[in-house]
Amino acid sequence: MNPEDLRTIGMVIGAHGLQGTLKVNPLSDFPERYATLESVYLMRGDSVVELRVKQTRWSNQHVLISLIDLTTRDEAETMIGAEVCVPLSESWKLPDGIYYATDLIGFAGIADDGTELGVLKDIHSGAQDLLAFVGLGKELLVPFVSEWVGRVDLQARTIEILHWQRLVEGEEIPPSATDDH
Repeated sequence: MNPEDLRTIGMVIGAHGLQGTLKVNPLSDFPERYATLESVYLMRGDSVVELRVKQTRWSNQHVLISLIDLTTRDEAETMIGAEVCVPLSESWKLPDGIYYATDLIGFAGIADDGTELGVLKDIHSGAQDLLAFVGLGKELLVPFVSEWVGRVDLQARTIEILHWQRLVEGEEIPPSATDDH
């Protein structure tokens, strides 16, 4: 399986127990998808290996995945840092207005006034995802919320950025009344 034919659904962050179980940070908004796994692809760079799933279960905020082909803690620890992937053909259908982040990489950022702002190179995940566009001679970080992101056009491969000037211009902070000027 080629890396470009896979969708990442988690990251191996550790080993659990002595039987080769992987501790996985889930990257899917569908926790139930892990219960249906029959096999997974572990990917590191261009190296991909398919492994059969014995069992999945939840522990706090992490998924524990036991694999038929991993039987020791040492084997599991060699997988730390690997991406847990499934074939693109097994991707779950998303509701309208929700996107797989990896599907948006390479989209052009177009301002609401038509200005070309660059190409989406990365998405920084966190409490609020940030779209990282490279163009205009620098990186432009755009919060992925409706205040800043307008229409996403899958056919044209564009993302509309609203109020973009506010993102690139410095905000002036007025002096407070207590300043001695």
